[in-house]
Formats: sequence, C-alpha cells, structure tokens
Amino acid sequence: MLSVSSTTYKKISVLGIVWMCFLSAQAQTENSPYSRYGLGDLLPGQNILNRSMGGVSAAYSDFHTVNFLNPASYSKLKYTTLDFGVEVDNRTLRALDPPRKFSSSSPIISYLQLGIPLALKKDWGMNIGLRPVTRINYKIERNERVPGIDSLNTLFEGNGGAYEVYTGTGFGIKNFSVGVNVGYLFGSKNFSTRKSFIPDSSNVFYYQSNHETQSNYNGLLLNGGVQYKIKLDKGKVNGAELKLGAHGSLKRSLNASKDIIRETFQYNSTTGAIDSLDVASNEKDIEGKVEYPSSFGAGFLFEKPGKWMAGADLSLINWDDYRFFGETDQVQNSWKLHVGGQVIPKPGKNYLSYVAYRLGFEYGKDYIKIDKDLPVWGFSAGASFPMRKAAYTNQYSMINLGIEFGQRGNKDNLVRENFFRFSVGLSLSDLWFVKRKYD
Repeated sequence: MLSVSSTTYKKISVLGIVWMCFLSAQAQTENSPYSRYGLGDLLPGQNILNRSMGGVSAAYSDFHTVNFLNPASYSKLKYTTLDFGVEVDNRTLRALDPPRKFSSSSPIISYLQLGIPLALKKDWGMNIGLRPVTRINYKIERNERVPGIDSLNTLFEGNGGAYEVYTGTGFGIKNFSVGVNVGYLFGSKNFSTRKSFIPDSSNVFYYQSNHETQSNYNGLLLNGGVQYKIKLDKGKVNGAELKLGAHGSLKRSLNASKDIIRETFQYNSTTGAIDSLDVASNEKDIEGKVEYPSSFGAGFLFEKPGKWMAGADLSLINWDDYRFFGETDQVQNSWKLHVGGQVIPKPGKNYLSYVAYRLGFEYGKDYIKIDKDLPVWGFSAGASFPMRKAAYTNQYSMINLGIEFGQRGNKDNLVRENFFRFSVGLSLSDLWFVKRKYD
C-alpha cells in the first residue's frame, strides 16, 4: 500500500507556511519610474536555473526540475519537487536632464511551486505554484516655476503589481510532450498626482490638490506548450539530443474596477499623512476591462545528458493588444533573444565535479516606449550545487545560485536603468510517496 512518512508531512507543513508568507514578504523599496506605464515592471518569467542560462527555457526539461514557462516539461518529472526561489534586485537609475542618479535594492520571493509526477512509468506530471508577475513602485517629484504665479511642486506616486497562482499538467508519448497551465491573475495599479503651489514672495495661501486612482483586476490565464526530442546518436546510451520547444498564450480579458478621487488636502504636521479637506469628486467601483496581451516563444537545445547543453530561445509579447479600461498606454510589442548553456564536469573527481555551471545572454526590446524604444540586454551566470551525492540516495535536491546584470535604455533615453540581481533557489526533490515492500 502507499504510505506517507512523517518527513512528508513535515515537508507539506513547511510548504503551507511558506505559501501563507508569500505575499507579505514582497517588500517594495525600489523606485522605478518605468513601472508607471502598462502593468508595471515585468518580473523574470523563468526559474533561477533557466535564468542563469540567459532565460533559455522553451525546450528545457529534466526529471527533477520544474520549468513552469513550458508546461509540456512537467511530463518528464520523476520526483516530487518543491521549488522555491528568492532574489535581491538592485537598480541604479541615471537621468540625463537634469543629471541625477538613484540606487535602490529590493528583496523578492521569485516563485513557489510543487511539481508532482502522476505516473512514474509514464510521462505524466503536474505542477502547482504562485509567482509575482509585475511590480509597480515609484515616487517622482518635480519642481517648476509657473510664470506669473509661484513655484509648483508635483509628486507622482504609484504602487501595486500582479501575482499569478497556477496549476498545470504535461503528458508525453515517446519523444513528444504537450502541456497546459491554467492560472488566476490578480493585481492592483494605484497612482496619485499631488500638486502644491509654494508662495515665493507673498503670503498667499494655496490649497493642495490630489488626483488619485486605485484599480484592481483579476481573471483566468491559459497557456500551453509542446516539446519534441530528436536523438542524434541513435543506439548510444545518453547520446546527444536535439530538443525543440514552443509555448504561447492567447489574449485574455480581465475583470477590473477602480475608484477615482479628486480632493484638496493638507499634510498632517505630525504623521505626514494626507488629511482631506474637501472632496471635489469621488467615483467608486467603476467597472471595466484590462486586455492582457498574447505571447509566444520557441527555442531549441542541443544536449549531451549529464554533460552539457546549449541552446537559444526567442520570446514575443503582443503588447499592442493591451488596454486598461479601454485606454492605450505607452507600450509596444516586445521581444527577447535568449542564448545560453550548461556544463557539468566529469563526475567522480570531487564535489565540484558534480556542480552544473551555467552562462547566458539576452537582448531585446522592452515593452515600454516613451518617445523612443528601450533596448534591454543582460548577462547571467549560475550554478546548481547538489545537497548530497545522487549515488547514495533517491534525493536530487539542489541549491541553485544565479546572478544577472544588465541595462534597460541607453544614452538616447531620458532614463537609463542598470540592474544587478542575485538569486538563490532551493529545489527539494524526493520520492515523497513510496510503496513499501516487506520480506
């Protein structure tokens, strides 16, 4: 009969605790003016392992790694895998006119997911997970002189972001696999504009104005994927292979509501909070739609199982589909080219010979467009460290480390953004449910 060990219960309990803490741990301390547009800054859409190879993911699969970008990969799972990732994101903004520089760091829980093989003797598996998708956090102050009046201080402030909880399954027949993810996306987009006239040489009193919008949206997402494996060294065990993969999603219409308030206010001298004086307009529960864009990605991998792999992906997102309550924004269709690989030294010499080492590069066009395109590029590197030798256990648990650095924008754009990201992932793979045998 199937039996569940006490260790399994402990793992499930830990999973539940981490799951409940997920949202509360999303501290927002960075300041990114580009997050004002669209749905905010897009967060990485791959696990730490794949991000360390430049984001190469479309054709990637193995028996203990959960690749949520392409659900067809779930079919190759042979071990129950709890995958958890955290990262520290450091950004440096450089404005050209006037010349300014600002740096900030922000810790993020990258994802939490549980991959489960549904039939060990067949290629069939599933995954359930939660991840942040976008993030909004900015605070921009502008001071100017209004001719004939006085100085004007304008404060633009915003916060919010989106999360997705998802589940999916993948099934394989021989060298072909197909899979689907069903996700529930929920998020918020809140922004305000506060104007304050500052008397320069007179005792004139001005009321301060606040225009604030708070929005929430939610809905179902659906994406699918396929993978195909071609054996190049037929007849050889662990011979070279060519893997092909593709994934995509259709445009979705999400339900949304927003509140709009226009008021005069003053800052509380003790707390610094806003004290409303007079509400000129207060509209509640305005219903609308958010049109979420379609996407497509495809790629290939050359692999010598257990030794090396190298490949490339191309990913596209059709942000021309995007609408927020029927309105367009300063967004455009985006694309990225991902190139990367992995090598594992000959196992058996020492511990480091069991470590998988990765390098990658990506280049593309961001989905935000303010007068000019925003080019994006980044380099990545990483490694997977086994927690114990596979020869002595049925566990294939790994500590995944990754670093990424790159840039959004260049000297032709008003704001150039450099980023450095350090990520740590814990992938716990084990036979949680085993059939006991007795002599």
